[in-house]
Amino acid sequence: MLLEPRTAIIFHGNNVCFYGDAMTDTPQAIRVMHFADTHFGVELYGRLDPETGVNTRLLDFKKSLLEAIDKALEANIHLAVFAGDAYKARDPRQTEQREFASCIRKLTDAGIPVVLLAGNHDLPAIKGRASAVEIYRTLGVTNVTVVSKPEVILIQTAAGPVRICGMPTLMKGVNLGKEELMGKTLQESKRLQEDRYSSEITRLAKEAAASADSIPTILMGHFWVNGAKLSSWQAGYFAQGDPQVPLAAMLNPQFDYAALGHIHRHQNLNAAGYPPIVYCGSPDRIDFGEREESKGFVIFNLKKGQTHYEFIPLTSARELIEIDVDADTPDPTSTIIAAIKARSLRGNIVRLTYRIPHEKLGSVREKEVREALSGAFMVVSIVRKVQRGSAARNRLLTETRTPREALELYIDSRPEWQGRKEKLLEYAEPLISALNSE
Repeated sequence: MLLEPRTAIIFHGNNVCFYGDAMTDTPQAIRVMHFADTHFGVELYGRLDPETGVNTRLLDFKKSLLEAIDKALEANIHLAVFAGDAYKARDPRQTEQREFASCIRKLTDAGIPVVLLAGNHDLPAIKGRASAVEIYRTLGVTNVTVVSKPEVILIQTAAGPVRICGMPTLMKGVNLGKEELMGKTLQESKRLQEDRYSSEITRLAKEAAASADSIPTILMGHFWVNGAKLSSWQAGYFAQGDPQVPLAAMLNPQFDYAALGHIHRHQNLNAAGYPPIVYCGSPDRIDFGEREESKGFVIFNLKKGQTHYEFIPLTSARELIEIDVDADTPDPTSTIIAAIKARSLRGNIVRLTYRIPHEKLGSVREKEVREALSGAFMVVSIVRKVQRGSAARNRLLTETRTPREALELYIDSRPEWQGRKEKLLEYAEPLISALNSE
C-alpha cells in the first residue's frame, strides 16, 4: 500500500495524496495512522448474531476497524492516533469495551504506540467521573496513552519522537463552569466555548514551541471546525448552539498535521495550505445519511514542515442502499423489481421507497417485491408514497403495517419533519424493539 518508490500525484476530490518520493521513508519521516469515530455500541439496523450473541452492527464496526488496522500495519506505521468517540455512549457495555480493546491490542501487540483522545461520546457529563477510555490509563496498558484534557505529550516511536497537542472535547458544565455560563444566552455560551477552544489550542502551540526543537507536532482534536461539511444525519443532529472552532485557530506553524475527529465525512479543511487539517471520517456508516460517503482512515507521513497524507478507503463496510422508484407505470410491480435487481443487495442493508397513485395500489404484488428483496442482509422498510387524501392515508396506518412502517408513513406525511426523519426513527428503535418483544 505505502509505498513503492515512484513519482505520482493522485487527486482525491480536494485532497492531494503524494506517492513515490514524497512518501518514501526518510530518517525524519514517521508514518502515522489517523482514525476516529468508531462508535461501538450503535445498533441501528442490527440484530442479534446467533453464533456470537453480539449485535451484528457491533460486529460490522469491529470488522471495519480491523480492516483499517490491518492496512495500517501493512503500511509499516510507527504510531496510531485515535481522535475520539470510541463508543456510542459515555458508559459503554462490557462487550463493547472488550471488542474495542481487542482491536487496539492488535496495534500494541505489534509494538505500535497508540494515543486515544477522548471525544464527546467518551467524556462524562459530570465532573470527576472517568471517561470511557480512562481504563487504559488506570490499568497502565503498555503502549497506550489517553488524552482526556488539553495537554502536550511526547510519544517515542521506532522512527523518532512525536509531540502531540491533545485537544479533547470541552464539555459544557465541566470545562466551563456554571458560574461562567450563568446569565448567558445560547449564542453567548457558544461563543464562550469557541473562545475557550481557540485559547487552549494557542496555549498548546506555545507550549510546544517553547521546546525549540525539530520534533514534528500533531494537533489532535475532537470538535466541529467552522466550515466542515457534515453528513446529512449529523446536520440534523448537531444543535445550533454547538460550538464551531475557527479554522484560523489551527493555522499555526508549530503544527505539522491536525488529526481531527467528530465529523464523519473525510475532508481536509486546509487543502491549499499547511498544515493539513484533516477529518479522517468514520470507518463505517451509521445511517442512511452516510450511504454515499466513502468510509476509511488516513495514513500520513509526518515530517517537520513536510507532512503529506493519504486517505485509505475501506471495503468491508456494509452498504446502506436506498432504492427510490417511481412506480406510476402500466406494471408497477415489474418496475419496482427491475429497480431492485439493478442493485447489489447481498450482505447489505436496504430501504425501498416507491411512489404510486392511489388507484394503482391494488396492482402491486407485494409478495413478489419482498421476494426480490430477500437477498439483502436486512430490509429496513418498504415505504409506499401514495397520491391520496387524508382518509386514504389513514387506511394505510392499520394493523397490516409494522410499527416502523406506520411511523415512517406518518413522518412522511409531515413535511416539516423530513430533515429529522433518520433521527426520529433512531430514537424510536428501542420502543419498537420493546413492542416487538412483547
